[in-house]
Amino acid sequence: MFGVCENDGYRRLVYKAAVVVIPGLFAIFRSEWLVSFFTFRIFFFRVYHVLWLMTILILVKRLIPQLNPKMSLGKIYTRNFLSTGELTPAREKRFRESKRKADSGAVRSAIYWVLLVLTIGFWRKAGMLSDAWLYIIVLFFVFMDQFCITVFCPFMWLARSKCCNTCRINNWGYLMAFSPMIYIPSFWTYSILFMSIVTLIQWEYIYFRHPERFYEQYNANLMCKNCKRSCRKTAKKLIADS
Repeated sequence: MFGVCENDGYRRLVYKAAVVVIPGLFAIFRSEWLVSFFTFRIFFFRVYHVLWLMTILILVKRLIPQLNPKMSLGKIYTRNFLSTGELTPAREKRFRESKRKADSGAVRSAIYWVLLVLTIGFWRKAGMLSDAWLYIIVLFFVFMDQFCITVFCPFMWLARSKCCNTCRINNWGYLMAFSPMIYIPSFWTYSILFMSIVTLIQWEYIYFRHPERFYEQYNANLMCKNCKRSCRKTAKKLIADS
């Protein structure tokens, strides 16, 4: 999730920052206005129904190959796999080493995230976090996903990835972001969590069956020379040094 970003990455970052800051300010100074907005009726629906549907559609989109043109997410599909040809023993050794590091990094990332979510649960149990603040935490995590793409990503070290395209856990993002909603039991929250888990299962199942699609030693589309996206200068240096 580090190093590679689209031209409008910073615009998305500013937009998502506003989506966190504005509700946060309302939660502090006018929490009743925030509740009124999300429960505002639009014909037969309320605002939170529309937001729920938009979120579900985004998650369903993750499951459909034709709707995932980006290599970072679409590398799991056959159409985005370009064989590097016959492997040499040296390249196969590098593949095994890369996979070992990426898998250990994925486990490490999962452990840290579970600990973070448990900490949020303790705060919730202690009465420090209302439903509104849990939703704002979710929005903050969504913002941080864009921050990782655009500015800086700690998963470069945790998951041992040089960029979004090669990230072992790229599709974990939504489940990570929505995980605090486990402390708000309802159909709307749990259905989002369920769809997030489905996307994760799909990702991990294909990784189990076809790990070669995730590594540049097998998949030429993941090589820097074949990348169609632009890297920031810092990322280019890291890639050159890797």
